[in-house]
Amino acid sequence: HQTVDGHYVADRMNLFRKIGSLWRGLRRRKRIDRVVQVESMSAVPKKLGGDLYIVGGSKPKWAVLDCPCRCGDRIDVNLMASRYPVWELTRHGHEVTLHPSLWQPKEKCGSHFWLQRNRIHWVPSQPSPFPGRN
Repeated sequence: HQTVDGHYVADRMNLFRKIGSLWRGLRRRKRIDRVVQVESMSAVPKKLGGDLYIVGGSKPKWAVLDCPCRCGDRIDVNLMASRYPVWELTRHGHEVTLHPSLWQPKEKCGSHFWLQRNRIHWVPSQPSPFPGRN
């Protein structure tokens, strides 16, 4: 059913991309379930689920969470000013905000989101400047 100029195939690929994008949107977490404080990285469990772990005492060193797109990757967020890059953690009672946004490289899952008061705000994906290479 491919036409000579390839429009039918291109339309079908766009449809598959839209379905994939919709599916990823439905799977993504919308918020952090619980914030847990631990003293060391060895106290962080292997399976985090929807929880975010803050590692360290009064001066936290790491924030650790599973990627909210549910790809299975763990994200270790550096909170120590002596290391680069560094994020700022703000506590609001039982909720946290991380600044700046969190981003996973395209080679992984490509997730990009803000975490504000335990809510995950997804950054809309940008179309590739190279068609067919998303």
